[in-house]
Amino acid sequence: MNASISSTQIAEPEPLTDFMHAVISTFGVLADFSDDMRHLQRSEIAEVGESFGKGQVGSSTMPHKRNPINFENVKSFYKAFMPRMISVYLDQLSEHQRDLTNSASARFLPETLAALYVSANRLDKASQKMVVDADKMKQNFGQSQDLLLAEPVYLLLASHGHSNAHEASRAIAQEAREKNVSFKRLLQEKEELKHYWNRLTPAQQAVFENPANYTGIAAKKTEQVCRIWKEKLQL
Repeated sequence: MNASISSTQIAEPEPLTDFMHAVISTFGVLADFSDDMRHLQRSEIAEVGESFGKGQVGSSTMPHKRNPINFENVKSFYKAFMPRMISVYLDQLSEHQRDLTNSASARFLPETLAALYVSANRLDKASQKMVVDADKMKQNFGQSQDLLLAEPVYLLLASHGHSNAHEASRAIAQEAREKNVSFKRLLQEKEELKHYWNRLTPAQQAVFENPANYTGIAAKKTEQVCRIWKEKLQL
């Protein structure tokens, strides 16, 4: 390591502060992912979940339950180590850049690195064995019926010059909920909107035939992200 050009008693704290901030920020990404997966395993959603081995116990009180133990563990680790970043910021302060008031608090920084490594390793193993229930995804998707078409309707109406496209789409969605009828049917019945409906291209109208096709560039973006990180990690 090159000698510091500005310090004689202690090393400048800012590079270490920046590094630890990156560590905690990375930890936050893992915790956020864990929280998403934990919620997707909830009984009322049940789209993905951790795999359970034969004889594995989920809940200590409810034998039928499958707890997302790995995802919960990572989130718990984050809650334990994220607040330690406050100590790192406090350690930036040194009287005349010469005191050693970080001599105790800085000793615990390696624990944060270890916790990040353990969490990343745990998520890697859990993700490789994750169970995906495609049928449940379709079922959950179907519960919204065709109300999700309200967004493309709003965008398409606006693109064709409707002065209050958002309100028009919102009103149709609200009426569809109240009457428990098809959003698409109500849309086509609105005389004031037929002018705009007739101007839609065949490709735009095709969205209304199957709402599942309304994915935009999601697939392309997903493949792009995976490709970038495979290259970075040289997988």
